[in-house]
Amino acid sequence: MYKVLSNVSKYIVYNGLRKTSPVLHEASITTLNLNQQPIPKQPIPDLKQTTERYLRSLKPLLTDDEYKNTERIVSEFLITGAGPRLHAKLLERYQNTDNWMKEWWLEVAYLGYRLPVIVHSSPGTVGPPITFHRPDDMYVYAARLITAVCNYNEMIKSGKIKQEMAHNDPLDMQPYGMILGTHRRPNKVIDKLLHTDEAKHIIIISNNNFFKLCVVNKDGILSEGKLVAAVKDIADRSNTQGKPIGILTGNDRDTWAKDYSLLLELGNNRNIIKDIESSLFILCLDKDLPKDAFNEKNNASVRAVQSMTGCSSYVNAGNRWHDKTVQYIISADGFIGMEYEHSPCEGIPVAVLHDYVLKYIAARENSAMDRMSVDFPRPELLKFETNDAIDCAIEIATDTVDKLSDNIDMECFTFDKFGADAIKAIKLSPDSFIQIAMQVTFYNLQKKAPAHYESATLRRFINARTECIRSTSIESVEFAKIMLSGKCKSKQQKKEMMIRAINTHKEYAAQAATGQSVDRHLFGLKMIAKSEGTELPELYKDVGYTRSTYFNLTSSQVPYKSASFMCYGPVVPDGYGCCYNPRPKDILFACSSFKSCNETNTRDFACVLQQTLYDMRDIGSE
Repeated sequence: MYKVLSNVSKYIVYNGLRKTSPVLHEASITTLNLNQQPIPKQPIPDLKQTTERYLRSLKPLLTDDEYKNTERIVSEFLITGAGPRLHAKLLERYQNTDNWMKEWWLEVAYLGYRLPVIVHSSPGTVGPPITFHRPDDMYVYAARLITAVCNYNEMIKSGKIKQEMAHNDPLDMQPYGMILGTHRRPNKVIDKLLHTDEAKHIIIISNNNFFKLCVVNKDGILSEGKLVAAVKDIADRSNTQGKPIGILTGNDRDTWAKDYSLLLELGNNRNIIKDIESSLFILCLDKDLPKDAFNEKNNASVRAVQSMTGCSSYVNAGNRWHDKTVQYIISADGFIGMEYEHSPCEGIPVAVLHDYVLKYIAARENSAMDRMSVDFPRPELLKFETNDAIDCAIEIATDTVDKLSDNIDMECFTFDKFGADAIKAIKLSPDSFIQIAMQVTFYNLQKKAPAHYESATLRRFINARTECIRSTSIESVEFAKIMLSGKCKSKQQKKEMMIRAINTHKEYAAQAATGQSVDRHLFGLKMIAKSEGTELPELYKDVGYTRSTYFNLTSSQVPYKSASFMCYGPVVPDGYGCCYNPRPKDILFACSSFKSCNETNTRDFACVLQQTLYDMRDIGSE
């Protein structure tokens, strides 16, 4: 029996499926309970407090006349308008749900998002370069990666993962149970998120060919020797390139949903897709990138695109299935990376998995490989059937993916002048320091303040996701202006202004992390208004709201213990994305913008950011 619960409509669909297949559930339904300590519900802030903080965040983004008008609109919303009534209904929802935002956010931010998941939504992860001296080395690495992920999965399923804490507050561990065995199924208007806790097989894609490999049997995880033999067998059987069926998953979601329905009707495709959906994760064995891919970009920047899209249809863009939450990627030219579909969780649990895998492999780096087994479960080739309509759909998807891959402009680098330790040594917050540096950089290039989004985790609360830290403040803009004005200000004056900007950011970040910021509360009120079918309050049509939510600088800290980093594209056509991993002695950055925008330039952003970091440390050390 095959069970699928839609996260929106809550109905059950039954289809014939081999009895050995795992049962797939709605993603919020898992048999696991990973929280040893109880986690409180996500609060709803005081309405007056939210409006005050909202207005404060708008000051650096609006003209005086715009601000005065927005102030009037907010006052009317709070006192005589829809605000109190919507807030009261939101409080009712708080009482009747374990998390008032969970379903709305999953639907609006992810499953209802219709652009391609690649670049726009699904982040890539780039690991440190590796060296394979002979072909078998890659097979051994792949086998150890599979073992590491399976060991990690067993640790999660057994509930042995340690409860994380933020100071004295326990953090929700449920997202760790949602990474492996999860899949996003395309569907018209709103996709479905599926999850199983019972996956025993993985999917390996090689040269666009799909294989099913059972990695766990009654005796446990397959031995390293058997896994090496199975991976080598897949590589040997993939000399002929398969049709790039996987590239269909990189198209916009409505087109992919339509093509998915066509695909299901042919041959054994329905069962193949069920095998993909119910797998633990996907492993992509990529082809080497052509040498000219590195003509204009460093290795990290090129690998970032490989992790997000596969680079191009001529290389590895067909060697993907972007709906799977975890896709590990290995290529013989020394790349280890991952792409993750963002719907079920944020980046930090994914980073923890990735670090675990790299640590496991590194610990065995000098150990001899288990003898390659001749007695191994032969991987099953999953051969899709196609027709003219699917072939046409592949051509259209190929065009979409190639254009997007070519348009995303990455500049990824290791800032090695100093790291978090040096920032702490001058008694400043590393995260706030980096955030203010980004704003000075943006102001330097654009001569205006950014609507700057930084992601804050809400894992202090059960089934919560993120809040927006509105990083731009009056203080940060004042500091940016002074840094660029050329007017003679003493280092001490600059230091005082820098510290004010950093402390304001720390204050905003603390509010966000405790569920007391602006954006999710306003989002909840907006969703209540939409559910009533009435016209949205004027607040949501006002320039204050539209400008402050047009995030032309999007950023997040994703800390890895390894020399790895996460990367993603901007969220608006004329914006920048910037993900960073501050380590004790260095900081890894992944900066992005779109080549199609004449107003942005990723290389300029990366260069100015590095100089700004250096200048700020110089000021702070005074």
